Amino acid sequence: MKRLQQKTMGKPVVSRAFGGAMFALRCSRRALAVLLCAQLAAAAIGHAETAAAADATQESGAPTESVLRRGETLLAAGHHPRALAELERAFGAISADAEPGFRARLGALLGKALSLSGRQEEAIKRLEEALAISRKEGLETVRAAILNDLGNARAASGASPGAIAAFVESSTVAGASGASLLGAKAATNGARAYFGNGDLGEAARWSSEALRLLALAPADSAENALVHIAAARVMLDLYGKLGDPAWLTRAHAALTNAANTAERLADARTLSYAYGYLGQSYEAERRDADALILTRRAIFAAQQARADESLYRWHWQAARILRRQGLENDATEAYRRAISTVWPIRQDVMADARRLGLSYQATLGALFQETAELLIDQSSKAADRKTSQALLLAARDSIEQLKATELEDYYQDDCVAAVQAKQKDIDHVGAKTAVIYPIIFPSRTELLVTLPEGIQRFSVPVGAAPLAQEVFELRRRLEKRTTHQYLPHAQRVYDWLIRPLESVLAAQSVDTLVMIPDGPLRNIPLASLHDGKRFLAERFAVAVAPGLTLIEPRQLAHVPIRPLLAGLSQSVQKFPSLPHVDSELADIKALYGGTVLRNQAFTADGFKRELRDKNYSVVHIASHAQFEPESRRSFLLAYDGKLTMDGLEPLLRLSRFRDEPVELLTLSACGTAAGNERSALGLAGVAVKAGARSALATLWYVNDQAASYLVTNFYRQLSDPSLSKAKALQAAQLQMLGERRYRHPGYWSPFLLIGNWL
Repeated sequence: MKRLQQKTMGKPVVSRAFGGAMFALRCSRRALAVLLCAQLAAAAIGHAETAAAADATQESGAPTESVLRRGETLLAAGHHPRALAELERAFGAISADAEPGFRARLGALLGKALSLSGRQEEAIKRLEEALAISRKEGLETVRAAILNDLGNARAASGASPGAIAAFVESSTVAGASGASLLGAKAATNGARAYFGNGDLGEAARWSSEALRLLALAPADSAENALVHIAAARVMLDLYGKLGDPAWLTRAHAALTNAANTAERLADARTLSYAYGYLGQSYEAERRDADALILTRRAIFAAQQARADESLYRWHWQAARILRRQGLENDATEAYRRAISTVWPIRQDVMADARRLGLSYQATLGALFQETAELLIDQSSKAADRKTSQALLLAARDSIEQLKATELEDYYQDDCVAAVQAKQKDIDHVGAKTAVIYPIIFPSRTELLVTLPEGIQRFSVPVGAAPLAQEVFELRRRLEKRTTHQYLPHAQRVYDWLIRPLESVLAAQSVDTLVMIPDGPLRNIPLASLHDGKRFLAERFAVAVAPGLTLIEPRQLAHVPIRPLLAGLSQSVQKFPSLPHVDSELADIKALYGGTVLRNQAFTADGFKRELRDKNYSVVHIASHAQFEPESRRSFLLAYDGKLTMDGLEPLLRLSRFRDEPVELLTLSACGTAAGNERSALGLAGVAVKAGARSALATLWYVNDQAASYLVTNFYRQLSDPSLSKAKALQAAQLQMLGERRYRHPGYWSPFLLIGNWL
């Protein structure tokens, strides 16, 4: 599959932000992008496609040099799964008496393929084995190349000191061996690693070393130009931090060199990077006219090369420049082009970012937020209400795309939002329901509130940093159930998020709030906010949703409650016992019947059998559960092991009626890593990932007795067909609030109803 050279992955539907429906999510796996300087390395793909087609013969018998050539070609072309499969076969077939140098190079290439496929531990093992052979045999150039790949694998696994050591040794060995270009590449990688660690002195030293080695390297090659661009990017970062114009001058010279080389080679893809980053350097100097000229040249070159992985960057860059010039309509169109270009390849972009240790916000998040901010600003200047409403909808849809991509990135699965095929916007449901959509910008927070007559906008002069700090303090104090230190923070956040809306909510007789939390707001239970007299839960039923279009609202009253009840009261796998689980499961069974899997009966296989053989509308799991910053470390505890979210998803989808997903997934006694936004993101998306319409779970661990008490009361309230799930939860929370021992919000507020609140 020509991942980046051809637009073959489907065309995104034009967003309602610009006149149509939101971009459709495609449920398909794409090839991962190249690790080294991910934004630039994709350019190598164009230089390898022809070779891949020419060398398409399949090796048989003992592997030979052609296996290495083919593996290198496939990796450069982005065909990582194919390369990995062939290299694993070849490595398995290599004989014990094979020439050591060949064994080292094949093992190193396999390690590189493993790293590019995200299997860092295996990659490091293979690369270290190959490194040992190269040291023993005195293969210095091979050793230098292996060290550079080992540095990349270590960096991707988070082992920064080991990565830096490998890059430094690689550059030193390569330089001494006359492999100047390889040495410059490793020096650039080392400089970037030092910069990422905040060691600007070493970053500057190794950037200078990269320039020295580049001056000695053979010119007029695409790889030479790409290393010049990579080195220039580090220099631009140094200029941004140090303010020394010498670094800007050096970056300009390196980028000009790369542009000249790319022009001589007629290499449009590399030329797009050279022009684009030259434009970025002028943008940093506020030389907007020159920056825009170069950026438009970069756009043209990227279009010629059909290089979407660079094209979206230059449309985005043009949008920023145009906005600063006051050309808002042109900027809006440029943002639209950037989003429509990156949307089909967003998983590749995020895979690169994860391997390079970059945050979502540092890659794609800012694109969607900048778009939304511009649209909101335009809405305030609109000549009529209809135009203003359309712009506010457009802004909200831009953030919706961001939320969907964030969930995909957390679960590393672009299928998590595939339920959109059955969705309708949740803000069109319920006359007495208000959907509150906060959008947090650096200098302000916008609250978009959807009511029957349309969207209303409320702007709060509190930016991302102070809001995050206040939310952090509220979360920390809520978990201390022996004090009331949470109260000033609960009131302050209430004043920011709810008080501006009070008159509107009262005029519409709203009794249910659905919050679509953004960023740090995922870390706190909104029910705990306080107006000075009462908690928010005393005034409204509260639910949260990961996004407007990530659930399908439907009343549980229309579906027979058929529960599967699973739980652990015994201590297993070094986790403490949960003695109140027995009575919790018994009480729910007394209300609704159902099947109980308790202790030894709650195994992964037994759980799977029940879901395969019977159709359940409610799945209740009373066991230890944890949501961590990385989804692969999140789990639910069964008697015989841990069920990951990836493992839970196919189990819940085993219902014989696949168009009728589980209506409610309850996770009793679960929690997230304290105050971590990534963990809370996983919790927010649990219903989506698990294939359930809604989930009941907790933001932090609540003791077994309190959790059982609230959850059992929730199910009792749910037996009243006049109550929605949100109101059933509210009633259960108020009952706890009315009891002295559970009055503190640390006991009852962390229970969140996620997804379908009806």
